[in-house]
Amino acid sequence: MSTSTPPAAREAPRFLAGARGDVRGARPWHRLAHIARALPAALRRLAADLQVGDTGRVLDFGCADMPYRDFFAPGAEVVGADLPGNPRAAVTIAPDGSVPVADASFDAVLSTQVLEHVEDPARYLAECHRVLRPGGRMLLSTHGLMVWHPDPVDHWRWTCSGLRKAVQDAGLEIVRFEGIMGLAATGLQFFQDAVYWRLPVPLRAPFALLCQGLVALADRVEPRASKDLNALVFAVVARRP
Repeated sequence: MSTSTPPAAREAPRFLAGARGDVRGARPWHRLAHIARALPAALRRLAADLQVGDTGRVLDFGCADMPYRDFFAPGAEVVGADLPGNPRAAVTIAPDGSVPVADASFDAVLSTQVLEHVEDPARYLAECHRVLRPGGRMLLSTHGLMVWHPDPVDHWRWTCSGLRKAVQDAGLEIVRFEGIMGLAATGLQFFQDAVYWRLPVPLRAPFALLCQGLVALADRVEPRASKDLNALVFAVVARRP
């Protein structure tokens, strides 16, 4: 993972208004209002597939402010790992992308909207495999289709088959794969994002409110099978054999 910020990144709109990974609580006129509801709801549902018990150990790999701690029982140990300078992280990610924890020391890995920001996705996924005990599981979400959003960098996008391949190449077996926010809704999101920053500030909220209503409607009627092929965000649950 890199801590460098290219000059252009300072002027680009971020994917999230707040901390990386935290899309909860956006108001209806926020430009990401629909995914702010849909993504955490999907992640909470998929987190049950991690099968973390009341005393399990979870590595939140790229934890930001650990917005999804409440997915797990109070007795579970959730260890945050992040770049230097995050006071919420118990573990600091090394410059080469590794984490200073023992092999096979976690029951689960949680990775939410991190993979697109790392310099070496293969190394990151290899670390996920390394820290999981045999039979342990990973829940990872990342972008399929999305505008550029440096935080502090933004390197990658995946097709459904490309993300599957990357996870499997790391030695993990896919348990579940889902698209979150389908193609029609994503197209409307792109239209909104292309126009939003060009509008006078007073017009942005009403414009986003209209667009996000259309995004939600389009996403509601799109079939699940279609979303799993093309989506704003893909989520995967995978298991270490």
